[in-house]
Amino acid sequence: MARGILWIVLAVCVLLLAGCSVAIIRPPSAASFMEKSDGDFVKDISASAYWGDLTFVGEHVADGVKTLERSDEWYKTHNYANGEEWPFDFKFSLQKSIGYFKYGFGFDFVTPYVQAGLVTDYFGVMGWSNLWLWQLEKVEHKYFQWGGGISLIEQLPIGDNFRIGLTQHLSRNGREAMAIEESPSMLHVGPSAPIFYDEIGCGMYISFIPYYVTRVSLEFRYGRDLTYKRRDYSSYPERRETISDVDRYSATISFFAW
Repeated sequence: MARGILWIVLAVCVLLLAGCSVAIIRPPSAASFMEKSDGDFVKDISASAYWGDLTFVGEHVADGVKTLERSDEWYKTHNYANGEEWPFDFKFSLQKSIGYFKYGFGFDFVTPYVQAGLVTDYFGVMGWSNLWLWQLEKVEHKYFQWGGGISLIEQLPIGDNFRIGLTQHLSRNGREAMAIEESPSMLHVGPSAPIFYDEIGCGMYISFIPYYVTRVSLEFRYGRDLTYKRRDYSSYPERRETISDVDRYSATISFFAW
């Protein structure tokens, strides 16, 4: 009964939030994925903070490396609304182990995603993917909405409760933005149109069980953007343009039980 109610609640949430972005996604917690469930579903709730080169749409950062071939008329009528990349994130997931194989599903804010991979005491491989390939409001790469990735995880258990882990990931992340359409008579802000970028990075985590109740993990991750560069302009002492890499950082706290 409880599981049926959970499914109903999740379905209602998706329907209510269908107007929001359902394609944005970032790498899920590696520490919670390494938790073996012994037949039960591992329930994970996590919150993340992001900092570094967070982009401001419409300003001078994160100009695309790849040039899109579009007509001049298209650029006159379509654009992104100004908006800052969100500096926080929330996830919920259910995961289950079958031997060394593990699978799960969850929500990154309102984005449904699936994950699967291999889990042992010392090593893991985690893959994840969103489910919204057909969202056509996207301005760039309009017909390819996929976001996901793969992560390698090395873990060292210390005693019964404490674990240290290292991670490496390659991912295609989606971040928040809104599309706008311009006409001679009005400016219309359209639906959510996420911006995707490719990222390579690494991280580390610790996890422990305080007072033998619920396992808690603290995870740090660094990522370098492979799709975009940061473009800065300077007018003193002379006008010049500087191109630099886009680096992002995140810290995640997770609570999981079974």
